[in-house]
Amino acid sequence: MDSAELQDGTCHPRWDVLYSAAGFSPPVPETINDRASEKCNMLNPGGVTVLRLSPDMVVKYGPHVTITEAQSMIFVAEHTKATPIPKVFAYCTYGPLNRDIDDYGSLFDTYIFMSLVGTYMDELREIRSEPYIGSVNKGPVRDQTFDNFHVKGPFESEETFNETILDAYQANFPKRHIRSFLAGMLSQKRHSVCFTHADLRPQNIMVRGGSITGIIDWELSGWYPEYWEFAKALYVWRWQNDWVDYLTKALEPYYNEYAVHSFVAEALW
Repeated sequence: MDSAELQDGTCHPRWDVLYSAAGFSPPVPETINDRASEKCNMLNPGGVTVLRLSPDMVVKYGPHVTITEAQSMIFVAEHTKATPIPKVFAYCTYGPLNRDIDDYGSLFDTYIFMSLVGTYMDELREIRSEPYIGSVNKGPVRDQTFDNFHVKGPFESEETFNETILDAYQANFPKRHIRSFLAGMLSQKRHSVCFTHADLRPQNIMVRGGSITGIIDWELSGWYPEYWEFAKALYVWRWQNDWVDYLTKALEPYYNEYAVHSFVAEALW
């Protein structure tokens, strides 16, 4: 459930169902608020609420939630066979606000499933689309690197994507004479563009009964250079445990690209 800006100029929140699965009727905000008031079966990790409505259904809502995650999940479900994606029953907008979210969720019980994670990520890479860099439906890049920069894409090539990364860095640090150096690092190798989760971390891999039951938090996903999955997954975890040891087995490592991404992200996040 996203927060949408009113179009009619009134101060009353508006409820719009933008997508609903066949035969499914989304619960209205009043029903959700009533359930939320019970303070049970609810997670609230800051800016987003995840409320369990039934044993098989949750609703995710709040002022920092966008519909991009739901759209990405539907897209991946339609274009893969094995990758476990929670079913999206509906997505809706409500209210006058429009913000974004970084969501953290499920617990990851063990790392022994990383070979399966690698298989699922390989399946994502096999999805075919017209070449561009950005989110689904030719949307903009959804990454913290571009949060404070006015150009967000989508980009027609890796070259224009890299140039915008340099522009964003230079806009924040205009007196640093480093652009040509970073440009050389970014242009060392041309990469293919593939579909990417872009926020792969233990909290986003759901495990139950010895199996991976779902990969969640798809709001940053989209079409990115082939190294993006590895660089993002390694950067967000920050060496807290042996995640990197399993990550390098599940994904093809891009060590040089990670170094560049880490340098830029450290400055712009």
